Amino acid sequence: MAQAEKPKPTEEERQREVKEVATKFRSFSATEKAEVLNRVATRQVSKQLGGFADFIREQGVIGVGIGLVLGIQMKAVVDTIMSSLVNPLTQLFLPGQERLSSKTREVTFHGDTVSIGWGAVVYAILTFLIVALIVYIAYKMLRLDKLAKKKDVVPVPKSNKSK
Repeated sequence: MAQAEKPKPTEEERQREVKEVATKFRSFSATEKAEVLNRVATRQVSKQLGGFADFIREQGVIGVGIGLVLGIQMKAVVDTIMSSLVNPLTQLFLPGQERLSSKTREVTFHGDTVSIGWGAVVYAILTFLIVALIVYIAYKMLRLDKLAKKKDVVPVPKSNKSK
């Protein structure tokens, strides 16, 4: 059961409380005053850091950061595979000695000629598909789909029936 909230003190009660604390504080020695201030400051810092830690935990910021770092590294691996394996293999099957990413098509329209880099587009699409496939395989192998489903399930509270 939730606890009832304490009513907010009135302004007069708050001022009286501040005066009492100030009177008690004046009677402390310099060492005692330093200890009290240290405890108050430590409590405030802990409270603020605790709130930040709760934010990080609740929003999944660390998971997003880890995913971003892994995604960047996976993209670097896929780029290497594409430039060192796929590009040279396409030189065997496509006409000319150019790599896939270097393939272009000259198009002329009303006397103006432009070069369209269709090979770079195909290269980018293949890179995307390989990254998407790796993400899908990792998602399934790590059973992250099952983890996400468990998180969505809300337990039904049991009712206590008194006889």
